[in-house]
Amino acid sequence: MRGKSIGRLIITLFVGLLIGGALGQLLGLFLPADHIVAKALVSPLLVYEAGPWDLNLMIIVLTFGFDININFFSILGIVGAWYYHKYSY
Repeated sequence: MRGKSIGRLIITLFVGLLIGGALGQLLGLFLPADHIVAKALVSPLLVYEAGPWDLNLMIIVLTFGFDININFFSILGIVGAWYYHKYSY
């Protein structure tokens, strides 16, 4: 059996992060903002912002930037993706 590649692990963990983050955001839509579950599980645990950076091309100006908001469900998604990667295929 062939070994599992690092690239496949990174992609699996990234997909798990996206699915977990989406589930956390979806749950946040249904909970009031002052609810204890929303404060504990849905609010971001880690926030990283980069940018914005402007690229002026004389004809058009492009603005780049990104935000990373990791919540409890994102971490659960990463753990679930790691478990899937380790014990599947």
